[in-house]
Amino acid sequence: MTGKLQYDLQYDALGISTQKEDAEKIFGEKLVSDFPFAFCIIKRDPLSPGLVYTLKMDGSGSKPVYRYIYYLETGDASILEGDAFDGLGMAAGDAGASGLLFHIVFADTIDINGFNVDKALIMCQLEKGFAKLRSLYDRFGILNDFSGGETADLPVQINSNVLNLAVMARGKEEEVIKGEIQDGDEIFGLASNGQAVWEDEENSGIQANGLTLAGNVLLHSEYAFQYPYLCHPKKMYQGRYKVVDTAEELDGLTVGKAILSPTRQWPIVFKLIIDKLKASNSLHFLHGMTMNTGGGGTKLLRLGEHIHYCKRMPTPPGIFQLIRKEGKVQWREMFEDFNCGIGVDVIGSPEGGILEKALEEVSADTNIKCYCLGKCTKSNKKKNTLSLETPYGDFRWWKK
Repeated sequence: MTGKLQYDLQYDALGISTQKEDAEKIFGEKLVSDFPFAFCIIKRDPLSPGLVYTLKMDGSGSKPVYRYIYYLETGDASILEGDAFDGLGMAAGDAGASGLLFHIVFADTIDINGFNVDKALIMCQLEKGFAKLRSLYDRFGILNDFSGGETADLPVQINSNVLNLAVMARGKEEEVIKGEIQDGDEIFGLASNGQAVWEDEENSGIQANGLTLAGNVLLHSEYAFQYPYLCHPKKMYQGRYKVVDTAEELDGLTVGKAILSPTRQWPIVFKLIIDKLKASNSLHFLHGMTMNTGGGGTKLLRLGEHIHYCKRMPTPPGIFQLIRKEGKVQWREMFEDFNCGIGVDVIGSPEGGILEKALEEVSADTNIKCYCLGKCTKSNKKKNTLSLETPYGDFRWWKK
């Protein structure tokens, strides 16, 4: 792979911003939260004193394109259900990281080109996915309602289909995880890979960020010519893997299944953590949680102020090793573009080991591995800073 090609495969060259700098610059000053250090924007409900809410919008990113390629290659339509899991997991995850799990209401928007993809099939599989999610959330005591949505036929604007979800989440003000990080707080991480107790198969851990880069470097170049409407004309697939191929790094998963592993339903995990702490009157030991999507290992920079985070990352799971190798991506970029195996960070007081014990119990209950990653210290810097220690070098970031 030439140096020029290597550069072209980097995320910014693909037209993607991991930190959403442009949106932050344009809209940031207008987005005022009643809890400025929390993980997402939260408002007090003017009609219900004591309650707060957030409205989150997110989606499944590039995954619908890759899922449709997988379906065309294998005939397995069930893979299309995963877009529902990615969409809700991404949108509800941010709200859950702030503790808003009392009640969630969600609606979807589907933009679709019915000439290029099977509209009825996609919508049918999404409905199946949403039905499974509603049942799953009910099982774990999360009150949820699906309020419909909008399906837009856009044969001129898009080539395939796009799924986004809006989630309105409410909670009690006293239970908001405010993101007020303290000097001496410990950082824990929960794995994005493995198989949680409610998951039907092994999860690669990729979630729903970095997929544009992942698809570009892994998916076989033939797909660009076989399915031109599922490929950017100037940024074609440059990989060497068909979706049914395996790779040594993936421990038995096919490349297609590894790329398309659905986002873990972190709101369930957040609720289990919160319920565990509330049962022992210890919720005050939990100071912040993140969902490590865009920004990857640097996501916790948005919590608190004047904090230096020192975080030690374990060896990333195989899917990230494969992406790095095939794309010749620098490890610094990998840890910013992808979660690299740590799906969420949990930050709080080390006092009495109470938070750590609660996390160990949730880890055992869910079959999701828990890591002790590091500590937080107060800093005299104007903005939060992060030192990331990894098996491939140490890197530093600061809040932009």
